[in-house]
Amino acid sequence: MDYLKQKKQHNSHAKTKQSKHYRLIIIMMCLVLLFLLFFLLPVFHIQTIEIKNADFIAPEKLIQSAGINQNQHFLQGMGGTLSDFFNGRYKKAEQQVIRDIPQVADITISYSFPNKIVFDVKERIAIGWVKIPDGFCTIDGQGVVVEILDQEPQNLPIIEGITITNLALGKRVEVEQREYLENAMFAMSALIEADLDFGGEKLLYHIDVIEPTINNNIYLRLNIEDQELLIICDNSRELKSNFMWLKQVLNTKVIADKGSGMIDLRGKTRTFKPDTNTNGGKE
Repeated sequence: MDYLKQKKQHNSHAKTKQSKHYRLIIIMMCLVLLFLLFFLLPVFHIQTIEIKNADFIAPEKLIQSAGINQNQHFLQGMGGTLSDFFNGRYKKAEQQVIRDIPQVADITISYSFPNKIVFDVKERIAIGWVKIPDGFCTIDGQGVVVEILDQEPQNLPIIEGITITNLALGKRVEVEQREYLENAMFAMSALIEADLDFGGEKLLYHIDVIEPTINNNIYLRLNIEDQELLIICDNSRELKSNFMWLKQVLNTKVIADKGSGMIDLRGKTRTFKPDTNTNGGKE
């Protein structure tokens, strides 16, 4: 009897062990299947790449620089730090784009469920250009070089009176006349803000020349339709509102029939003085 009892217990133990073995195999197979599904199902592969806030940079250029492609698995290239991984950021791709494309001031590349990657771009906006010995370079509102060209840029003003001593793409220029450059950047940044905040035709596209001077006056030469206007301003806190006033004057064509002349935006009273001495005006 003891023998039969022991044999029965042995068989039960063997069956229990075999059952656990089968369960382990099934669990492993399920995990392998889930692993394969996770990497093979289309829902986990990028189907859409969205580019936001890139007005002047070709989307294809950004995507190529980032090394991100449609149909790649969403985990490919994700991370950097642990925080970047949990935020769904592609940090290495962001750094690569900033290195490759000087027109990009900053960029966030992130995963958006279920199968999309979003490029959120902050572009460098060129405010003007400076002649250099072997061509031309454009700079943004912080004096950072946006492009080096062999042809004169279109729809951007030349910054006169500036001598560049050292430059590199994506880096701030070094100049002999630092104060001149600061005044030019201040004026053009205020002009761009006025263009963004106030409707109508953009002033930036009509400025031909920016010329800072030693006494902190800033001269802007503007051509709009048949009028040639010399705008005199300074680096006051009211410059943006002064440019918004100037836009309103030009948009409403208040001085359109008065010919070429000078508009002085310094001080509390803005004045227009035509080239001829027969007309004049004050705000």
